[in-house]
Amino acid sequence: MTKNLSFMFLILILSSCGNNSQDKSLTKSSVNTSVFSGTNEVPKVKNDSIEKYEPGFTIDIKLTPFIPDYRDLGQSGRQLLATRLTAVLSSVGFSGEGANPRFIIGPDINLLSKNITSSSPTKYANTFEVTLLAADIVSETVFANYTFKVKGIGDSPDKAFINALREYNFNNKAFFEFLKLAQDKIGAFYDKNCESFILQAESEAKMRNYDAAFTILNNIPVESSKCFKSAIEKKSKYLQMSLNSNCQSILSSMKAELGKANDPSASGFNEEAMAYYSLLDRQSSCYSEAEKIYQGYMKKLNPKAKRDWEFSMQKYQDQIAKMNKLDQIRQDSVISNFKYLTLKEELTANAESVGNKKLMQKYQYDELPWIRKIFHLGKYDPFDRIDK
Repeated sequence: MTKNLSFMFLILILSSCGNNSQDKSLTKSSVNTSVFSGTNEVPKVKNDSIEKYEPGFTIDIKLTPFIPDYRDLGQSGRQLLATRLTAVLSSVGFSGEGANPRFIIGPDINLLSKNITSSSPTKYANTFEVTLLAADIVSETVFANYTFKVKGIGDSPDKAFINALREYNFNNKAFFEFLKLAQDKIGAFYDKNCESFILQAESEAKMRNYDAAFTILNNIPVESSKCFKSAIEKKSKYLQMSLNSNCQSILSSMKAELGKANDPSASGFNEEAMAYYSLLDRQSSCYSEAEKIYQGYMKKLNPKAKRDWEFSMQKYQDQIAKMNKLDQIRQDSVISNFKYLTLKEELTANAESVGNKKLMQKYQYDELPWIRKIFHLGKYDPFDRIDK
């Protein structure tokens, strides 16, 4: 009996020692500080998750993402941030090419802390503060800002930033409120400075930059009701001038479509060819050639085919006149697939894209002193703000 008690007592002692050893191990693990507190351990970093937010509105102001050439951000970091901004802007409105590039959204990046591990390979564990600014680079006006912090670990400073940014979720209420505030302020800015926008467009038109003139006015938001109405007539005028300046290209497309019909008398009404024909203004330099080709095609038709063609053409022109008068093309499901509309939208998008590129060349962000100051270009790099 005594031996059994002694044996049980020994087991209890050994069990107690084992439990104490396990407790010490757990305690040691739980108090380890991360690399962001200065140790050499490299834990996984994940920013606070943000629930998906449905904004319930769209953004009509087109903002052009502008990512400054921060030295340690790297091309990959710049491209990732630009892509992320373009994606989130596109989810609620517009971004990228086609926008008036005078309105930008870009980051001011601060390096809050930098930790370099002594492990092999060396890791950079950095904390960044990113402030997004919605601004007008012409009037040097900042309309709204949005700030967030991210932490990232990588083999280099730029990879640390890339890993930090990948974890950040822009789909949150505060970010969309920032966009909404920017839109409201830019809309008010348009109304207040409407005349200067129209004068700027007129100036571009005088230099025969009709694409740029159209782009400037086409980006006036509907929210700026007063300015929007003032610009409608001139906007249509500059678009037509843009189409006229490219009339040879439109005429070539018309010829190609008519050339597809081997037997004009049996081909029927060629809607695509007539869409190009209808897009040519009577005052354009190549309209007389287009009219000659059109009349020559009509002569090849037999009497019945000619009557059918003229009837179809009259209906077609009436429909175009109705669309242009109502200016509600997209709201009419019956004519949403109208060839004229499709081609006009393609040519309009091309005119705006060309105009955007011309304005980009004119503004040259990286050479503007104000831009260099606000985004710290040419003065000091945000990645140098912490002693190495």
